[in-house]
Amino acid sequence: MARGKKKHDQNDASDSISDISHDDSASVVSNMSKSSAFKARFGKFGKKKAKPAGGSGGGGGSVGGASRGAKSARSTTRSTPQSPGAAQSVDGRSGRGTVRSAGGGGDARSVGSARSRQTAGAGGSQVDEKRLSKDAKSRFNIGLIYLKTGDYSKARENLEHSLYCHIQISGHDHKAYKNDTLFSIAGVREKLGDCYVADPSVADKAVALDHYDESLRLLKSVDPEDAPDNIGEMRERVEEKLKSPEVSKIERAAPRQRTSGGQTGKYQMKGNEKAQKLMGVGAAGGAAAGAAAARGGGGGGGGGGGVKAVGKRETKKGRDTVLGKIGLGKLQDAVDETFDAIHDLGHNIKDGINEGLGLDDSSHNSSTASGRGSLRGKEVEEFEVAMDHLRRDNHRTALNYLMSLEEKEQMMKNDDYRTELAACMIKVAESSLEANKEKVATDAFEEAYTILKATPDNGGENSQEKADNLKLARRGCLRGHKTLAANMEGIRGYEEAIQQRTRVYQLLDEDGRCAPACSQLIRIPYLHREREDHAKAAVTLSDAVRRLHKGVRTPDLMPKDRIPLLIKCYRMRAICYAKSKKWNDALSQYDELLPLVAKNEGQGSEEYNSATIHKAALLVTMGNHRLAASTVEKYLKTAELQEEMHRGQLIVSEGDHLLALDTCAATNLKLGNIDAAVKVFERKLAFVKTRPGKDEQRADTMHKLGCLYAYKKQHEKALKMLDDALSTRKVVYDGRHHAVFESTWAVAATNHVLGDNEKALKDYSTLLEKMNKVEGTLPIDSVIIHTAAGKLFFDDGKVDRAVSSFKQALQTAETSGNQELTPQIMLNLANSLSAKGDHERAMDLYSSLLKNKSLKKTKIFFLTQYNKSLLMVDMGEVDPAKEILHRVADTKSSAANEVRGKIYLTLGNLAVKDGEFPEALEFYDKAMEAAQDDDFIGMAQIRKHVGMAHTESGQLDRALETFEDLLEDLSREEEEIKGGRKKDVALLKAEVWNCLAKVYKKKDDLKEAKNYAKLGESPNCFHVRANALLGFAGGTTD
Repeated sequence: MARGKKKHDQNDASDSISDISHDDSASVVSNMSKSSAFKARFGKFGKKKAKPAGGSGGGGGSVGGASRGAKSARSTTRSTPQSPGAAQSVDGRSGRGTVRSAGGGGDARSVGSARSRQTAGAGGSQVDEKRLSKDAKSRFNIGLIYLKTGDYSKARENLEHSLYCHIQISGHDHKAYKNDTLFSIAGVREKLGDCYVADPSVADKAVALDHYDESLRLLKSVDPEDAPDNIGEMRERVEEKLKSPEVSKIERAAPRQRTSGGQTGKYQMKGNEKAQKLMGVGAAGGAAAGAAAARGGGGGGGGGGGVKAVGKRETKKGRDTVLGKIGLGKLQDAVDETFDAIHDLGHNIKDGINEGLGLDDSSHNSSTASGRGSLRGKEVEEFEVAMDHLRRDNHRTALNYLMSLEEKEQMMKNDDYRTELAACMIKVAESSLEANKEKVATDAFEEAYTILKATPDNGGENSQEKADNLKLARRGCLRGHKTLAANMEGIRGYEEAIQQRTRVYQLLDEDGRCAPACSQLIRIPYLHREREDHAKAAVTLSDAVRRLHKGVRTPDLMPKDRIPLLIKCYRMRAICYAKSKKWNDALSQYDELLPLVAKNEGQGSEEYNSATIHKAALLVTMGNHRLAASTVEKYLKTAELQEEMHRGQLIVSEGDHLLALDTCAATNLKLGNIDAAVKVFERKLAFVKTRPGKDEQRADTMHKLGCLYAYKKQHEKALKMLDDALSTRKVVYDGRHHAVFESTWAVAATNHVLGDNEKALKDYSTLLEKMNKVEGTLPIDSVIIHTAAGKLFFDDGKVDRAVSSFKQALQTAETSGNQELTPQIMLNLANSLSAKGDHERAMDLYSSLLKNKSLKKTKIFFLTQYNKSLLMVDMGEVDPAKEILHRVADTKSSAANEVRGKIYLTLGNLAVKDGEFPEALEFYDKAMEAAQDDDFIGMAQIRKHVGMAHTESGQLDRALETFEDLLEDLSREEEEIKGGRKKDVALLKAEVWNCLAKVYKKKDDLKEAKNYAKLGESPNCFHVRANALLGFAGGTTD
């Protein structure tokens, strides 16, 4: 009952599997031991296109012939079917490892070699192989489904059938497998192992270990470099499973005796009768069947030559008898020894016949041994294994196998063996190049080159072949290393590229080719420079210089092909020394380079002038500006002549020409020749405007030129240039780029100087907002930005924001240890606090500055005393304030000159307040004398206070005359000036109009007073009055 029920369940499962696989044969094959349809399906192997002459008869029939198979199939249709591989016959002509499992007919299936399968009918075999291949894939997928659902019995059944199909197609010898077949079988083995491990009904888990071992062995037989990426993951997965507690426990608990019979011993399973039957298909099963057949009746009868086809009962009895007496493992060893003996005997007989007939055996082994008679069959087979891998495009695997043969010390003493080994490696290398496997090709060429180079030339028959192969291997090494170096340089693998270039240099140097070798050596420093390792680059260049001088007694005898390389070495070494800040060493390289270039190419050459420019730039870095100026001037004069004669054509590259202009401008700036520097930058700007794609250089030149214009007080001209630079940089760079930030600050500072506070405030707000978002280091010190913004806010009457900016600037300066700017910021903060009315904190800052001994007799010191006296006046301490002002005014220090005019102005205002008008006018006269000639606004302020003094003293006519003259001068100045300074003049005119209103009011001319009062209405006159009273430290463009 149970057995019948089980059979019914299996048939039901088979039906469902058939639906999934879409193949009518799927359900039949899955129950191959129970269904007669299986025999009908797979009994067709070898039937089609059978030759009548060899199909049957006394002694000429081939194993598994079509006529016998068909007859056997017809005669045994009613008998119980035998599982595939239960009985096999072995073709005596086929060697061990070449036995293939093929479907026969009836109760006995004959298994023959590849040759016997080919004679069985090519058309039918191709159809059957396609069906087997399709069935193998579908059964594997179905097995995976059952494995995931936990139906391990059905999963195992389908996976075992998939394995059976693979073996039917490809046999047992994994060396003959194609890669896809090998990986497929490994995958089936792995999943079978999973089935046995997970199936609780299986007591003996050793079968799982067998499958995992075999899967791993198959995967390891192909180098990971030759396998797809997922195969590496599969190999790691199988290794992890072998290390798992369940599997490792099996091996420790039941160590198994491995048979010495090669790969087929692994197919012998334990604990699963059906698996034993299925896995028996192949060499081991065939050997067992052959031995049983020999014991049962030998080689005669109607079956034809050599091996008798055995029926079901006869095969089973023979197998049981053999297994019972000697065991399968011992039988396998016996079969292996028999095969070896027959194999060696066949070779000995063949050699004897050939020797007796005077025949050469080289033609049989021409594919590998190349006619080397000292190599025996075993050595030839070793090389054939490598060629098998090569035919399957397993280049790395083939190379690894050949490299393993080098470990045979005894064989490596054989000259023919070494030569053949090198020849095979060259074949691997050439095939790898065709497959674009440059690394494998290079390694193969290197191995062949090493072997051939170590092989002495004894003048034998293979002498010419060795020489040719040695040249071929050397050329292959050079090509491979160059290709690998170029590939690594392309992906910035500089360390690997350096190793490849070094090997190319060594190979060329060994061949005595000095110039090409040094050319490769010089390329290495470029790679070191990419890694910012300038010290190693310089050392490598020194090695190249020594190699170029090797064998040359004097520089005059230097070969011509070495001179360009020597020039390149000197120039590159100068750059490396400069990058390493070894200025003197770098300068000495230019001193050696220039005479060599002048002799070889002339002083008018590009190389000579380029070296001259770089030497001048180096001199600027070293601080030798005068020598740098004279050096670069030589090039610029030559360049002018070149441009005139050849219509703007340059001697050097555009980059070197721009460097020469920048170097010339820098030397002029360092030497104080501002006008000369401006001319150079104007020349540079004209040059870059004519060159496409030079927007970056154009913006940089305009920015520098604008800063120089601002330095020369040409602020309107500077603002136009800086605006253009900012607009260009916004197009070229991202808004967070430091160059955009730099130009924004320059425009803001210039607008501030010109008095255009509205634009300046907008730009400074942008700067403060983006200050923490700039990429890299800020081009402008944040302390300067906060300080300039504070002055701008103060001038605009925004005292609170001014105080905030100055506090931020002071905090940043103290944190960074900026001792130069800290006193200036403290003074500005104190002035802002004084204007805000915070007298106590302002006085504390003034006192702190005056106590600083390092500031004694400096500009900051006198500015602090002046501003402190103003605060004391506001606080009512007028007399002490006057003492301070008189003391500063009487000092002879030139550091007080800037504040001296403001002090006299303040003393005059205090005298007016005290009613001492003559004394006040004297102070105003002194203030006019102390004022600078170009300070129009300052002198206008003094004249305004003179008129106010006349108004207070009652001299109204003199006051009117003074104010009217001042208005005429202001109107004239307003017409001439542009930009923000025009706004300052307008504000000052408004103050004068207010003063005139007061004068007319005192004269009781209310109509005129009202008219001037309307004219004097101004939105903001704070900054004019504040600047007249307060002295700030530092300008916005400092």
